[in-house]
Amino acid sequence: MRKQQWKVWLTGRDADREDIVRALEAAGCEVTLGRLFTDTWRYTEEELVEKVDSMDAIMISTGDGNITRQVMEAGKKLKVITKRAIGVGDIDVSAATDLGILVTNTPLELHYLSVAEFTVGIVLALANNLKLADHNARRGLWRSVSNTLLRNKNVGIVGLGRIGSRVAELLRPFEVKLLAYDPYVPPEKARALEVELTNLETLLKESDFVTLHAVETPQTIGLIGEAQLRMMKPTAYLVNTARGSLIDEGALAKSLRENWISGAALDVFKPEIPQPGNPLLGEDIYFKTLFSPHAAALNPEVMWQLPILQMENCLSALRGEVPEFVVNPEAIPRWRERIKVAQSE
Repeated sequence: MRKQQWKVWLTGRDADREDIVRALEAAGCEVTLGRLFTDTWRYTEEELVEKVDSMDAIMISTGDGNITRQVMEAGKKLKVITKRAIGVGDIDVSAATDLGILVTNTPLELHYLSVAEFTVGIVLALANNLKLADHNARRGLWRSVSNTLLRNKNVGIVGLGRIGSRVAELLRPFEVKLLAYDPYVPPEKARALEVELTNLETLLKESDFVTLHAVETPQTIGLIGEAQLRMMKPTAYLVNTARGSLIDEGALAKSLRENWISGAALDVFKPEIPQPGNPLLGEDIYFKTLFSPHAAALNPEVMWQLPILQMENCLSALRGEVPEFVVNPEAIPRWRERIKVAQSE
């Protein structure tokens, strides 16, 4: 084994991946393992501050805790924070940039393909009222459920990045009209996908199904609130496999109880695990909701590859090499200075 020269903290659910730990150790890392997935696996800011003090790198997963400026300032030796996901909304990227700490993510192709397929599955489940159909069939209530034909319906896609684009491709054979809202997408991309670009208000008013695929930014937090939900058709459905913070959950619960929309399917919540008392958990709207535990990409292929890509990002940064997937490239000059200081000590 190589002489250990870097300290790396695996904060959570990859702590049982022996291959990852062995590879890190073989590369010269002293590995600290976090706690495995439990109801209390999420770290508080105080716990993160205490743990990060001597670390050169943190390898985190969604839900492990928020990496705030205070956490990063406590990490005097910290060079890189690697996220085992695409979204980095739980990391203060601006603070990391100020401090010269690289932030990386893992935009694995299999990941976005998996989320897109999952999303289409949810749309089909809502259209066919499968939750109520299963419930009724088990109780002998035959021919008691109606469904919705997708053909000629409008599907609105909020966020036309890799996941949203793949959702559009997968839905096209159903002969739906595809609308999209994404202020950063050029018209030629939309045309190639046979998608009509529009504003958010028009999309919400005209869509029979609205599916969210935007990243979490200050501009997208609370993107769908009461005003937006009131714009939707009373027969429409809302799907979120992106980030829980995009939706005002209280407003969504109200919209379901007051029949502003017909139903909603969520794979993500804010916070990560819905707390007791969350208005969406009420029995009175049980059959209007379809929930999954942030599972859109939880298949064996993705779960095996993501930690490997995360580790590769981590080791590249520790070696002074720019990783393939850097979220804040503007931090690179200060990061290089941080590396030089560490090498001179």
